[in-house]
Amino acid sequence: MRIERILLDQQIGDVTGNGLPDLVRLTGTKPYGPDTPFVDEVLLTIQNDGSGREVSFSLPGSSGYRPTLYLGDFTGSKVKEILVRTDSGGSGGITYDFLYSYLNQSLRLLFDQQSFYESFTYEVNYLDYYQAKVENKTLNQSYVVSLLYKGKEYLSEIYKENGQLKAPIAGDVLPPGGVYPIDLQRDGVDELLVYQRVIGRYNADGLGFLSTPLQWKENQFVPMYQTLCIFG
Repeated sequence: MRIERILLDQQIGDVTGNGLPDLVRLTGTKPYGPDTPFVDEVLLTIQNDGSGREVSFSLPGSSGYRPTLYLGDFTGSKVKEILVRTDSGGSGGITYDFLYSYLNQSLRLLFDQQSFYESFTYEVNYLDYYQAKVENKTLNQSYVVSLLYKGKEYLSEIYKENGQLKAPIAGDVLPPGGVYPIDLQRDGVDELLVYQRVIGRYNADGLGFLSTPLQWKENQFVPMYQTLCIFG
């Protein structure tokens, strides 16, 4: 049985650099039926400036939920780049995020969430007296989080009455769970704002979110800064 391809999202903008608007589309299939949110075999299709010529590209991370398109100038080239974002649907809230350039009709990957994740080394360790330390070894930055808001029952499981840990506990920083376009510098060039969950003993044991804005510099995306957002 042949599964019909459906339109998932489309945007219009000049992605080739010739000054004319192009039609950019995401299409995919729903292998489990039209009423299910899961999509598979996602294709990126670019129709050049009304000429009718189309090219299609199979994308990595092409299975998931709610694939969307965003066209924006991330490199300062005055030409739109193509940001494709898809929810993985997993319990970790991880997303598949890819930014492409199609300047001069040549597809080039500028950013993907897995390469970003692998470019940093983290350590998350619980400390005595109801705290946890999150260290970004790559950027040489560290954050100390109070765990008092977790409540007496949670703390009594892992701390002695004097505030010392009963045993060493390590947490983790997950791959990106959201990559958002944002023009932080209000100069018409978008940055990428990346969010990652910081967890404690298990996946549902959230300690906060790392927020890392990236700007295009010297032919790559580099961190502008990084902050840890904690639960209020």
